[in-house]
Parts: sequence; C-alpha cells; structure tokens
Amino acid sequence: MIRAHATRVGADMALATASDVAAWIWSDSGWTSHRYGVYLGWMHSATEQLAAAGIGWPGSRPDVLELALFDGVWNPAS
Repeated sequence: MIRAHATRVGADMALATASDVAAWIWSDSGWTSHRYGVYLGWMHSATEQLAAAGIGWPGSRPDVLELALFDGVWNPAS
C-alpha cells in the first residue's frame, strides 16, 4: 500500500521512474536499522499530521496508521 501511494505521488510529480523509486524506498526486505528508523519517524510524523488535521484520527497511534495502510483499510490517495 505504501509503495503504491509513493508511486502515485511520484507520478503526480511527473517523475519518470516513480515506480522504480517507490519499489527501492519501500522494498519488502533487506531493511537496515537506519531505514527502519526513517520509516518509524515517517509513521510518527504522519500520525501527528493526521491528528492535527481535525478528522478524528487518534493521536499518538502510529500502530493504527500502520494497520490501516497495510490492511488496505485506508487509502491516502482518496
């Protein structure tokens, strides 16, 4: 789901290699501790932004966002 969202964002920005970049950034394996730390930072930041948007998102719950993204319950493009 995150890879698909990253691909859409890249395509919207007219990046010719959006799907390749998204596949590399959000690869399914071989994550280093640094890459996982970046991912966790992104999840926390996204959660804070959603909570601040006033849409009823539960604050301080990056696990809920992760569940929504990976279960396909929430589509950030819609």
